[in-house]
Amino acid sequence: IKLTKTDAIVNVVLFGGNGMRISASAGILNHFALIPANVIWFDYQGMGVSEKSTELSIDALKSDALSVFDFAKKEFTAQLPLVVHGVSMGSLIAGYVASEREMDGLVLDGAISSVPELVDNLVPTWSKIFSTVTVSPEFSVINNKELITKYSNPLLILSCAKDETTPLLFSQQLYDVSPSQIKTIKIVPDTKHAQTMKKSEAITAYQLFINELTCCKNSN
Repeated sequence: IKLTKTDAIVNVVLFGGNGMRISASAGILNHFALIPANVIWFDYQGMGVSEKSTELSIDALKSDALSVFDFAKKEFTAQLPLVVHGVSMGSLIAGYVASEREMDGLVLDGAISSVPELVDNLVPTWSKIFSTVTVSPEFSVINNKELITKYSNPLLILSCAKDETTPLLFSQQLYDVSPSQIKTIKIVPDTKHAQTMKKSEAITAYQLFINELTCCKNSN
C-alpha cells in the first residue's frame, strides 16, 4: 500500500508489528497523514495478501526487507528525507535495514532489544519455576542492540512507560548503545503497546524529528 500527501514532509518505509496486516491495520496510515508523510508498506511473507515461501526463514525476511527498502527508495520521487519506521517486531527488521542501507532517519516504535529478552519478558515469573522456554538458534541471534550500534544517523524512539510487551527498558537500552548524534526517546503516556502513533504526542515528536532531519540536509 502507498500513501501519498501533496504536503508531505517525509517519506516513510513502514515495517509493521507481528500480525499487523495491512487489511486489518491500515487505519494507522491516517495518523501518518497527520505528520504529513508519504508511506510505503508491504505485508510480510505469509501475511495478508503476501504469499509465503515453502519454508519461511529469518534470511528470507531480511532479504524481503532490503528489497522493500530499495523499491521504496526508487518509488519515492519527492526530495524529502527518507525514514524507516519499525513497529514492535518490525523494529528488528528496521534495525537490520538500517545496518545495511543508508537512510536519513530511523524510528523504532515499541522496540524490541533482542528476541531472548522479549521472550523472557513475556513469560510470567511464576511459570518459570515449572517450565523453560527455549528460543531457536535462528531467533536467538537477532539482537537489535548490536544492529543499532552500526547505525549513526538520526534516531527517534517511541515508547510507552507502561508497555508490558516491550518495556521502556528495551527502548532505553537501544538509546544508550546508539552512536547517533541526533537521537530522541519520546515516552507517550496512556497508550498500549504499538499504539503510539494514535497519540498527538507521537505525531508532534515525529514532526520535530523531521524538522531536525530537514535542517541537517539543508546545512549539508
